[in-house]
Amino acid sequence: MGENIPRFSQSRLAAWLQVIVSNRREEAGLYREIAQKLPLEKTSRVLDVGTGTGLQLRAIHKLQPGAVLFGLDLSGAAIRAATRALSDLEVDLRTGNISSTDYPDDFFDLVTCNASMSYWKNPRDCFNEIYRILKLGGQALLFEPHQDIDLEAALEQIRENMADKGPLRRWGAVQLNKYGLKRGNRLGMVLYSIAELKELAFSSSFGENCSVDRTKLLKIPIFVCIQLWK
Repeated sequence: MGENIPRFSQSRLAAWLQVIVSNRREEAGLYREIAQKLPLEKTSRVLDVGTGTGLQLRAIHKLQPGAVLFGLDLSGAAIRAATRALSDLEVDLRTGNISSTDYPDDFFDLVTCNASMSYWKNPRDCFNEIYRILKLGGQALLFEPHQDIDLEAALEQIRENMADKGPLRRWGAVQLNKYGLKRGNRLGMVLYSIAELKELAFSSSFGENCSVDRTKLLKIPIFVCIQLWK
């Protein structure tokens, strides 16, 4: 699996940045907003792909305490951070690649992902693996940034969201997002167009059981929701 991991994403620097960014996202309510969009009512097992520091899993637990939580991430440093952050919860956390996992067939009710697909080397293979590990009737909801955006409108919304923060922190957030959206390929990121995402989903094992729709998170207009069902 290691050959599929972009060097930056598995570095200590990336893990350190991820802790900072994850804490900021939690403070802003991003993980809670995503959790509220998930079909958690009848969910038994849920997998968070690219779980990072695990805070999305905590938000899911708050809404559905009975769900059995699983987290997967390419970075061992991130999984160690998640283990510390979720030490009060019973969670199965693993280092691994979603293109090929050790989970049994037909295992999960729900698979979710937030801004991690840009690091997947072979997205179609990853979709096929998600199909394999989903139960019949299960769903995957992936929230991802994409290419077809108005960058200035997105950055302006970020400024508005952080109007009550200090100027340095606001500037840092804008610059970090601007760099990721414009030059993330230098860090191993790949952002896809909506047409490309639809083609990847339709050509996977899910076939026509998929949809790709624009959505906003924290009112920021850079995301799509990729919905896959089995």
